[in-house]
Amino acid sequence: MDRILVDFVKALRSNGVRISTSETLDAIHAVDLVGYGKRSQLKSALSLTLAKSEEEKSRFDSCFDQFFHFNSFEQFEQPAQKPPPKNPLQRIISLSSSNPANNNPAQAESPLGQMLMQGDSQALASAMANAASAANVRDIKVMTQKGLYGRRMMMAMGLEAMEQEMWASEASDDLQEQALARSLRDARERLREEVKHYVERQYLLQASGESRALRESVMRETSLENLREFKDVQNLVRKLAKKLVATHSRRRKVYQRGKLDVRNTIRRNIPYSGVLLETHWKTKRVDKPKVMAICDVSGSVSQYSRFLLMFLYSLTEVISNVRAFAFSSDLQEVTQWFESENIDTAINLTLDRIGGGSTDYGQSLQTFTDLCLNQIDHRTTVIMLGDARNNYGDARTELLQAIQSRARQLIWLNPESRLRWGSGDSEMKRYKPYCSWAEPCQSLNQLERFIGNLLRYNQ
Repeated sequence: MDRILVDFVKALRSNGVRISTSETLDAIHAVDLVGYGKRSQLKSALSLTLAKSEEEKSRFDSCFDQFFHFNSFEQFEQPAQKPPPKNPLQRIISLSSSNPANNNPAQAESPLGQMLMQGDSQALASAMANAASAANVRDIKVMTQKGLYGRRMMMAMGLEAMEQEMWASEASDDLQEQALARSLRDARERLREEVKHYVERQYLLQASGESRALRESVMRETSLENLREFKDVQNLVRKLAKKLVATHSRRRKVYQRGKLDVRNTIRRNIPYSGVLLETHWKTKRVDKPKVMAICDVSGSVSQYSRFLLMFLYSLTEVISNVRAFAFSSDLQEVTQWFESENIDTAINLTLDRIGGGSTDYGQSLQTFTDLCLNQIDHRTTVIMLGDARNNYGDARTELLQAIQSRARQLIWLNPESRLRWGSGDSEMKRYKPYCSWAEPCQSLNQLERFIGNLLRYNQ
């Protein structure tokens, strides 16, 4: 049964529920305590150990209902025996009308046949779950494989032995054996129908996870300019941001090793008569970086800025000091909107109130240096996001040089490919020498890679 639970965890992961190895072990221990006998207790135990948020609990409920759905096994349960009639005359009529041959009906000998004849729904559900795991039903890819996996499941449950018994009983002259054959045939058809529905549900469960993964893969590669066509893109951005937060939060907690703290080691080992039983290592304090993001919000470039801001403000656990500036014809700080409003409202305010003007990089750089040049220091990373198209105005490269000389690093993310840098009114080739590094940034994959490098560089 542990293998079945592992298959269920894989299904949950494919449907967007984040589950660690330790959480899987916790679920196994919980199931050892509650068992598989009662569906409601099993669901509660797994939900408490595997689902952490409201969204994950909703996905868990859907996956559980599909993965452990055996309600139709109730059709196999034997009806309760009716009490004998109290009236003596009715009892005599009932006995005389019954078929003597059915007083001691033949019993099934095959394991599957016995299970079906006894009508033990819990045993059947357990057998089907084990058979599904043995047949690797989780690997089903297309609906046309439904019959193949259904047959594999029934064979794993012991169909071959039951069919041999059924055919032998059909060939017998004994009325009781023939009655058993009819019962086994009926039970086989009901079982086949249940297996078919089970495989269909498993296909839908797996397809749901794969379609979500495929959709996320498409969104990660799609140009940022076109991502607004996807309804759940913000959820993906938050998911990527949480992934980066988890990775780099753990990294910050790991002490730098390699240099022994001699004084602290000797002091701590005084109780052991100077024997070095405990070693202590020097730790390196890492200051959190300051980030100033300057975003061009004119025209189509505004959509690229939307996702950069969304990413940065989802990383406040790692980057606590983020200031945002937006410009088209002139620059304005928009940090206060992101601190007082939710992120969607703040981004919309930024695009509506600042975007739409004629782009002027020279004037915007002048305003930025007037406001912030004295506040830039060795811990500050300045991020420029824009296509560097200045409508043939004054580029003011000396201002960018002044910013770069004071900052820890100055990074430029350009939504255009390198082939277009310097073409037409693009000043990118003039700005590039004053950047620590400049990269094209056209998709979520590239944006995630950039943010990851930024965090790694600052730790």
